[in-house]
Amino acid sequence: MRLMTTLYPAYPFEQYQLEDVTIYVEGVVYNRDAQTLRDELEQRATQQEKSLTDSKWLRSLDGEFVFYVYDAAASKLVIVPDLLGQLPLFYATNTEYALVGRNKPILARLSGCESFDQMAVAQYLRLGYALTDRTLYADIRRLPEGHHLQINMETGDLAMHQHYEFELGGEPNASNISKVNARELASRFTDACRRRAERCPGANVVLLSGGLDSRAILGGFEHCDADYRSATRNFEHDSQADIDLAGELAAAVESNWQLLSTPGPTGTELIDHLNMTAGTDPFSIAHMQPFLRRVQEMIEGPLWSYTGDGGDKLIPDLSPVVELESPAALVDYILDSEAKFSANDVEQMTGVSEAAIRTEIRETIRDYPESSLAKKFVHFELFQRAFAWLFEATDTNRNYFWTTSPFYAIDFVEYAMDCPDEQKRRYRLYSEFLQSLDAELASVPNANFGAPPTSRSHELRVGLYNALQRHPGVFETVKPTIKRILGLSSTSDPDPTILTCLRQQNARNSQHVVEPQGIEQTVLASPESYSRGELCHVLTLLSLIDSHRDEPVLHEYSTTEFA
Repeated sequence: MRLMTTLYPAYPFEQYQLEDVTIYVEGVVYNRDAQTLRDELEQRATQQEKSLTDSKWLRSLDGEFVFYVYDAAASKLVIVPDLLGQLPLFYATNTEYALVGRNKPILARLSGCESFDQMAVAQYLRLGYALTDRTLYADIRRLPEGHHLQINMETGDLAMHQHYEFELGGEPNASNISKVNARELASRFTDACRRRAERCPGANVVLLSGGLDSRAILGGFEHCDADYRSATRNFEHDSQADIDLAGELAAAVESNWQLLSTPGPTGTELIDHLNMTAGTDPFSIAHMQPFLRRVQEMIEGPLWSYTGDGGDKLIPDLSPVVELESPAALVDYILDSEAKFSANDVEQMTGVSEAAIRTEIRETIRDYPESSLAKKFVHFELFQRAFAWLFEATDTNRNYFWTTSPFYAIDFVEYAMDCPDEQKRRYRLYSEFLQSLDAELASVPNANFGAPPTSRSHELRVGLYNALQRHPGVFETVKPTIKRILGLSSTSDPDPTILTCLRQQNARNSQHVVEPQGIEQTVLASPESYSRGELCHVLTLLSLIDSHRDEPVLHEYSTTEFA
């Protein structure tokens, strides 16, 4: 066995050497001190009656982690992530030896994989992400949540096993009134904030927006009297209302807050971004690269950053806004609500039909344990869109400093998933949750709806938003007007550099996983018909394909800013 790492000094990675067993711990378990965790791992690695994959034990661990346990006597390696799979883990499928890692481009280079998964590419364009365990690389797969890997060290054979499955069918917390559930969520959330703040080896920094999720962390830190700072990005395409309200939130709790001017990423930074997630996190968010560097510069010594990831998935009502009468209707709803590019555009660009994409979505939801179609949709939103895609986006930050979200503390996740949808509707439970944390923060308007979350106006606006979602055609027509009224409009015209770079990449594209003629007939024929985000999405995909050429096009733009 060979273990290769690339680590900055503060990145959490520990080695425990026992007699015949070597244990590597990547990440942090917040509710165990180092000695307790070592003792528990040793017992489970050396005693038959206890298991490293015991779901009850794993459910007791609050953290983002991967355990690598090498048993020399038994000639096996077991790799066990946290139950949610918050540190994305990948493995190669077409090698003569087992190859597992946290970075897809490195695995692709080590395994010699230069081909791409046609269906994953089509799903990436249609939905914004690839389903289940697919990645954009043909021979690199993602380990799903609740699974672990076992490697036979004599043969190199790799096997994937499931040890836990999340099931969202019941609502056991429905017997509690909403205020009771809100107080319990606030208590668990505060504990999660405290555990993280106490383990931080340096400064705690909240990445603050004007929405609801990151403000909850301010409330959690205030509630547990933790030392922290906050920072907000100021990028030219960001909503000014979001920036202004972040400042109001910081002022409400007298947080040490900084607004960080953030330029567009250069070609070099786009390459860095691509090398971190291999396309999963598109270039529309690549301005995080200069922003994260600015955050680093404002702190002397190590820092941990905190995001509100998960808050928008666990506390609001994610159930469909229409009645679903059949699995086919659920597939339709997923495609309508998640759509990135149209079915026609995707088929032109990739040659993959809408019917083929529908089949894979149908097979994915068919295997979910829930009986209700509405709950199957919530499962899809959590374990496809959120966990399979957004965990990789969060992981981008960890290339600079450790990043965590208290919303994903496992006891918080499980309690929130068990709260009834009726209480979550129109953000009612979220409003009470925020009030339990900090009433003053709850009185500041939500940038996404232009009203305080505790107000009647906020509830009415969310209700109107949900009603419009029932009519996608009308919704898309009026959405720009609504955003303008709420002060959420931001510049979205694409930088001409994006189009110039796209044309060069498309002209040199010899891998027809994306059809050059299809790109010409869609985004390049009428770029004004596509948003900046959509053009960045295609640029990300073509850049990944182009990165396997000897002279990638982005190298010609090393110092050019993509605004």
